[in-house]
Amino acid sequence: MPEPETYRGFRHSFRKVAGIGMLACGLIGCSAAPTGQLTSPDAGSGANGQTVPSETSSGAVATKDGDQQSAASASGGLPSAHETETVSGHFLAARQALYLSDVRRSAEFFLQAIDGDAPDVALLRQAFLTQYYYGDIEQAAAIGRQLERLNLSMPLAGEPGTALAIRNKDWAATLVLADVIAEDTTAQDIAGVITAWAHAANGQGDAGISQLIETGRMAGSDIDALPDYIQLNIALMAEYLGHTEEARRRAGNLQGLDLSSGLAIQLAGFFVRDGDLQAADTLLGKRLSDQFNRHSTMEMLIAQRQRGTDIDSLIASSIIEAALAAQNETAQRSLSARLRLALFIAPELEFGHLLLAQQLSDFGQFDEAIIHLDRIAVDGLFGQPAQLLKASIFESLGKTERSISILKAAVTGDRDNAYLYQRIGDSYRRARNFTQSRDSYMKALALGNDTGVLHRNLGMALEQLGEDLAAERHLLRALELNPSDAYALNYLGYWWADEGRNLEQAIGLIERAVEERPGSGFFVDSLGWVHFKLGDPQKAVGYLERATELEPSDPEITGHLGDVYWVLGRYDEARFKWRLALSLSADEEERAMLSARLKDGLAAKDVPVAN
Repeated sequence: MPEPETYRGFRHSFRKVAGIGMLACGLIGCSAAPTGQLTSPDAGSGANGQTVPSETSSGAVATKDGDQQSAASASGGLPSAHETETVSGHFLAARQALYLSDVRRSAEFFLQAIDGDAPDVALLRQAFLTQYYYGDIEQAAAIGRQLERLNLSMPLAGEPGTALAIRNKDWAATLVLADVIAEDTTAQDIAGVITAWAHAANGQGDAGISQLIETGRMAGSDIDALPDYIQLNIALMAEYLGHTEEARRRAGNLQGLDLSSGLAIQLAGFFVRDGDLQAADTLLGKRLSDQFNRHSTMEMLIAQRQRGTDIDSLIASSIIEAALAAQNETAQRSLSARLRLALFIAPELEFGHLLLAQQLSDFGQFDEAIIHLDRIAVDGLFGQPAQLLKASIFESLGKTERSISILKAAVTGDRDNAYLYQRIGDSYRRARNFTQSRDSYMKALALGNDTGVLHRNLGMALEQLGEDLAAERHLLRALELNPSDAYALNYLGYWWADEGRNLEQAIGLIERAVEERPGSGFFVDSLGWVHFKLGDPQKAVGYLERATELEPSDPEITGHLGDVYWVLGRYDEARFKWRLALSLSADEEERAMLSARLKDGLAAKDVPVAN
């Protein structure tokens, strides 16, 4: 769901603390480096221990004499066919595109930079990475072969070629190329599952299951506690090989595990194919988050029993599962590339499209994220999570009405899902439509959604509508359910202090909010501003100076510090802060107030009386 905000200031002053990025439907808990960080983890090593000259910022390499020349020339190769200016221009354009997280344009520029008879090795590496991360698997495979001919190796280099072999059902080549992937210790789990399924597809089922077990052991587990995704793959491989009883036994052992939604759907699919609809329905009820339409998911599994059981889908799913389960930083950084790899192998794999869309959304690549979400059927297994992510994207683009219409459409097919009403309430609240927000929250509450987040957000909406007693009751209930909710602590504490009620408790609540989120300039500002309003500018100034360090581009926080400086007699500093706040503000009312302060200083009515 969208990360919540806090609204601070005097009753009606809004300030958004966090964006509305949506976690990937509760499916995964992983992180990925920005696309601008595409670098080879072992840029200093070639095949067989060969040392590759280190890259300089210009894409050239440094010789022992300190001069710069192309990597091809340094290694005795032919000079580049490009003119230096042209290569440099493409290189700089590619780097700038990466800085802007535009992998598509970066991939194009790097490809142009290596368009010669003897391309720079450093550029070859970057061209490979950008092509792979952009999803041009065939082009990445071609560059990987160029690197191989130069006797150079790098992580990921063997993966695109392996995907081509899988697509071509060339299992002998797949096994050889998987061994190349395994030379990178951080990718041995990916190599292991590919090898296992290649054995199975090649008629060597026992070797495939043995390989899965060995891969699980390498992940640091013993035979009785293999990773969840390995255990699931063993069950699915047994089913694929026709070993029904073995598949049932393995699947039964997975029922009590805390599986992710993606794994749970695959396991439920097995139960449906095996005729155990009750086991499938129970599993989905336990493991799917509220972002799924559980009834629709079950119906889809029954209607499309064999979907996802072809060898391409099984291999692609196992690659994604291994990538999600990887704990090392390199593998996490490579997640988006592995998602592209899986979708090249199985283009209709909806789970892959959903996860890739989430990653693209996280990096602001909204148009491409929407393209992947549109590949997911609205009534498909991952249809509702995809629609919810699409709603979040449209809201982040300022298209609130379109976002709400998507959420309302989801409600028509899942009317008893309280989470959907809460999401609609959140969208209305952020749009400052508090009446609709309150009504949606009340529907969620009536459906049994007694959570701290719902009570806190409902309390905020009610307070903005002037329903103070009800607002306070729900905010207190939010803190009863979650005493460390920094947003509820800050909101209620500021509200009380603003009205001069429960002052000691109010300060305590805001101090707890700052303890929970010391890096939030908005919460630190709240604490300083309350001290100022209570007549203690000396205590307030330190907090407000810290708040401006944490949020230097926020006009309200900057203006607050100007007010405190004025009361302390630091008039030049006050005017400087007001002038800065004016340059940062786009709100006409706020700009008028700051202009008046610059002209006449802080009005007497705005100077708090010492408590």
